[in-house]
Amino acid sequence: MALMTSKGASSCSFSHQYNNFDVFLSFRGEDTYHGFTGQLYDALCQWGIHTFIDNNLPREEQISAQIFKTIESSMISIIVFSENYASSTWCLDELVKIVECKKNGQLMRPIFYNVDPSEVRNQKGKFGEALAKHEENFKNNKKVQSWRKALYEVANISGWHYKHNCSEFEFIQEIVKEISNSKLNHTPLFVARYPVGINYRVESIKLLLDIGSNDVRMVGMYGPGGVGKTTLAKAIYNMVYALFEGSSFLENVTDRFGIFNGGIQLQETFLYEILGDINVKVSNVSRGINLIREKLCSKRILLILDDVDKLDQIEILIGQCDFLAPGSRIIITTRDKHLLASFGKGLSTYEVKELDDHEALELFSLHAFQRNKPNEEYSKFTDQVICYAKGIPLALAIIGANLYGRNEMEWKSTLDKYERIPNREIQQILQISYEGLDETEQDIFLDIACFFKGFFKNYVVDILNSCNLYPIIGIQRLTEKCLITIDRHDKLWMHDLVQQMGREIVRQESPKVPGIRSRLWCYEDAFEVLTENMGSEKIRGMMICTLERAKLQLEAKSFEKMKKLKFLIVANVDICGDIEYLPNELRLLDWPEFPLSTLPPNFHPQKLIALNMPQSQVVLDKILKMGQFKNLTYMNFHSCQYITKLSDLSITTPNIKQLNLNECRNLVEVHDSVGCLDKLEKLELYNCTELRILPSFLMMKSLNHLDIYMCTRLEKFPDIPYEMDGLKYLTFVGTAIRELPPSFGNLTGLETLHLGSGILPSSVYGLHLRTLFISGDVKFLKDVEIDRPVLCNYDDGFSKYRFRSSLKFLALYFSKNSSEIDFILTSCCPLSLIRLSLGSDDFTLPESIIKFNRLCWLEISDCYYLQEIPKLPETLRGVDASNCFSLNSKSLSKLLIKFGRILELPQNVACLDVRGDIIMDSQSSSRLSHQTDLSSWVSPSKFSEFEAEFRKSKYWLRGYYDDEPPCEYHVVVPGNQIPEWFNHQSVESSISLWVGPEFPTFALCLAFSRAGEDEYGYVCVVDIFTNGHKQTLLKKFFCRMRCDHLWFYGVSHNQLQQDFRNLIQGDQNHVKISCKISCWTDETGGEISPTIARMGVHVKCICGLHNSFISHENHDELVQPRGNRISKRIVHQRLKPFLPRGCRFILRKLYHTLCPTQSASGQPLLKARKISNKRKRPLVAGTQYFLYRLFKATSVKNFTSLVIRTWNIFLMGSLEWSFIGLIQSMKITKRAKKTNICADCDSSSILSIFMLDHLEVQLDRNKASMNFDELYLIYARATSDGRYC
Repeated sequence: MALMTSKGASSCSFSHQYNNFDVFLSFRGEDTYHGFTGQLYDALCQWGIHTFIDNNLPREEQISAQIFKTIESSMISIIVFSENYASSTWCLDELVKIVECKKNGQLMRPIFYNVDPSEVRNQKGKFGEALAKHEENFKNNKKVQSWRKALYEVANISGWHYKHNCSEFEFIQEIVKEISNSKLNHTPLFVARYPVGINYRVESIKLLLDIGSNDVRMVGMYGPGGVGKTTLAKAIYNMVYALFEGSSFLENVTDRFGIFNGGIQLQETFLYEILGDINVKVSNVSRGINLIREKLCSKRILLILDDVDKLDQIEILIGQCDFLAPGSRIIITTRDKHLLASFGKGLSTYEVKELDDHEALELFSLHAFQRNKPNEEYSKFTDQVICYAKGIPLALAIIGANLYGRNEMEWKSTLDKYERIPNREIQQILQISYEGLDETEQDIFLDIACFFKGFFKNYVVDILNSCNLYPIIGIQRLTEKCLITIDRHDKLWMHDLVQQMGREIVRQESPKVPGIRSRLWCYEDAFEVLTENMGSEKIRGMMICTLERAKLQLEAKSFEKMKKLKFLIVANVDICGDIEYLPNELRLLDWPEFPLSTLPPNFHPQKLIALNMPQSQVVLDKILKMGQFKNLTYMNFHSCQYITKLSDLSITTPNIKQLNLNECRNLVEVHDSVGCLDKLEKLELYNCTELRILPSFLMMKSLNHLDIYMCTRLEKFPDIPYEMDGLKYLTFVGTAIRELPPSFGNLTGLETLHLGSGILPSSVYGLHLRTLFISGDVKFLKDVEIDRPVLCNYDDGFSKYRFRSSLKFLALYFSKNSSEIDFILTSCCPLSLIRLSLGSDDFTLPESIIKFNRLCWLEISDCYYLQEIPKLPETLRGVDASNCFSLNSKSLSKLLIKFGRILELPQNVACLDVRGDIIMDSQSSSRLSHQTDLSSWVSPSKFSEFEAEFRKSKYWLRGYYDDEPPCEYHVVVPGNQIPEWFNHQSVESSISLWVGPEFPTFALCLAFSRAGEDEYGYVCVVDIFTNGHKQTLLKKFFCRMRCDHLWFYGVSHNQLQQDFRNLIQGDQNHVKISCKISCWTDETGGEISPTIARMGVHVKCICGLHNSFISHENHDELVQPRGNRISKRIVHQRLKPFLPRGCRFILRKLYHTLCPTQSASGQPLLKARKISNKRKRPLVAGTQYFLYRLFKATSVKNFTSLVIRTWNIFLMGSLEWSFIGLIQSMKITKRAKKTNICADCDSSSILSIFMLDHLEVQLDRNKASMNFDELYLIYARATSDGRYC
């Protein structure tokens, strides 16, 4: 626990017993209270040191527990050794406790007042005499020995010895000064006004520190400005500083090094905070380094260096850390990740990430509303702030404080302003990272912030490299400075606030006149500059983009003044007018729907790197005739219908890397020279439906991607005369190619092949393919040497027509010849397949599929006539059987049970909470209809865009090719009924439960319902709230769904621990699983939405154990059963977990269960008093003895007779309340005895049923008599089942 700063002086009494004290004074009152100790106490109080002195407490023979607590809560213990100190057993007991606390990190200093330290150490003189008397008086010699040991230990500690060589006043002032210095060094730091999201992050860093180990450890914390690095460092300091001999927190290191003699001042501060000696002075930095090494080499210290940006700052303070004493810890916070890499393996790193949305909302609400939730009427504004701040605590705190107490109009105005002009405080903090860059790095940062966020890294590198900005190292430096990130798809990103910070830097170049800024990205500014002809040579880049379609009339020479313009990006704007001038300095011309057929005649494109003109009216031959595009690297003419021929590019564009001619539907021919372009890496000709002629041969050493998908008139594939090991991806599905050339085998590097017609040449079998996608009418060569299909490995020698073991993904879609699937699976496939996708109008899944012992994913969607799924490999992680209407229910049930077994989820695990069983009524769908908002409908084309992006996200079938142990499982099958073995089911949008100290394996099952007959697509988002902290578990895309479906999702314990361990706190953790459809599409325009009809979760929970306390406030919810239904299955589920625990466990639960009624609420059930007109007396007399006898019960007869005999005595008088299970237990057991039902039933079974009473029996508070028949029926049914005995 972090110590909190005490304010003010002590009032000299024990009224402060629960406060923390700076100093605890241990002294012999008769010797020094009215003299030295009293004066010392007064001096400490005058210096503002919160001191405890036990002058007003009556002394007892033994020291009280209150004194021990005070010692523990004090920062420093001062022992005043006087002549008669050892004669007091009270003082000696205090001393032993103080020594014990010292071992836990507490400071302890002795004062030898008129006593020589050697007398105390060797226990001579009066100390020896006093201890000898204690030995005579105490039979317990161990106690005296502990006193001797404590005296010896304390006397060996450096303290203060009063030798009468100065006045007592001077002596006391010296002591107070040192204690004051120690206090300053041991005062906790202020962390944050609202420390939201700190705890679990601190715990993660503490694991890296490993305080218990005896080596020297360093931890580096990095992250962008304002993310909370300093706050976390302070919180860690407060938690652990007391465990070290010295500690120092040096804040704002970079800023302090920037002032005159800043390094020397930091060295002096460091030494002072560790040594407490204000007189230590450093003359220069070099001597300071040696002085630190000399003074601190033997001390176990904690040092935190906050906000470091250069390596020499660390070296000036701690050198190479080779002198630090064992057990020392160093923490460094920085915005520069590369700085930490300088220490190699000697330093652990921790990335400080932004708050999640739930934490962000809580922190913002605390600042803006002084509560942890926002006001309802401000919800739309709070959502806007959370989206704007993106989890940066600094921004949330500043904006929240600024908006506190303001009305809605002021909120709206403020937030509108922030969209254009950032808050000054936030800007100043974030801009520090920018100011640490050199000139070229600053230019790169501003270019990305204004134009290139979300672009591919290599694309941006090529463009900026032509501007002499050295972007390879520059982008790396921006990454290390936490200003940008690079995702797994190699795209450049930055936080929205960091982007706004960069754009604000540009805006400040000329706040009022945009024409003289270096970069323009705002449409209004660009519009003003172009229409008013306000351009200048200072403009480096311009983006003319708007969200809503707009028209812009340009003058012929609108760009003439912008001679230094390097980047011109146009989007969603119809530009009218003749354009006669474009700057020759252009590197990027990105202009979709370009209005002219060619570029201006006076434009010289020698420096152009990227030319993007999709959906334009350009004639490519006209453009290429303008001259050499010698630096042109990227060309995009997607959907340009005036392009009919691709001419010779070897002269005009020799350095082209990527050429996109997708959907140029009038393109007929590609010139032969294209087949020899050495630098061309990507050639895209998708859906060029008129394309007939490709280059006759391909000799392209750099080509890695060739797409001729749906070129329906293309009949011939080029020859491959020489080996091409660079081509990795090739697709020609939907072409008229019927035969591949024999040289096709020269594509030795091919990894992904999509084909759709013709005969598969034998050379394909020799390729090291990883992915093979076959669609249409493809003929496989049959092995005539073998007359039997044998499923075996490639190297077994049986068949020459077998794919190599490198093949991991095979997709087969046949509208005809579905019998080929059997042949391929049994004769051509290696057992190394990981993913298998099959589709046909009519086929049977072969039983031989069980032999694919590495198969993880099976996709058989849209197999309408598939009726049965055979036994599948145990390695499976997912099955997609969507739209398989004919699958029988037995197959579906077996499939889900199989995955439950793989996850090791026992079907008989019950939830112990009454809410674990919720009736699935006929209104389920309507009750969940609110989960899908009609406004979340998107057009099919937009949904396709979402799907394409989703396939690039982290949620897209994670772990396809992961060699690690499986962690996630997916099954999609037709149906709408959650399996009964899911122990938590709901017709609501969420399920709440309790888990223990670790997140157990769990499975989720959702039933999706479609109201119409249309084909639906939708996205389901699953969020998990762990102790109130929201985290998105996953998102799942469902496409072309034509019936109701079940989605089963299972996740392993290890994965959940990895994702949620930071949110797990203690032994009881509340978890809420929430599901919703975030967006959806259909062909009808969003009239009827799909819904989540039901949801189920199966998990080993502790819900019943958590609900041990039941108060009358929630009695109606927890105690009342749902309807009059009595289910033997539910009784069984709820009883079984209790039975192994036995009678003792259940009685303890009863003993701590609170009464549910108003008259006795808050009282333990077995101690509650019944109310009568004459008297109050315990419901159970002698409760402790009663429980004791029940614990000792050895047989059913003994137990039941004891209950009946005890309870009969107290069933007289009218009761205002009644708890069925206990008050009526004797009547049940009487009936049970009469019917001989419980003859073989043990006591734990009986008591288990008592625990069920409040779950299954109607409780009528207005009647003194209860319905015993229902309770008896439960009892009879339960005990008649041998599983309970």
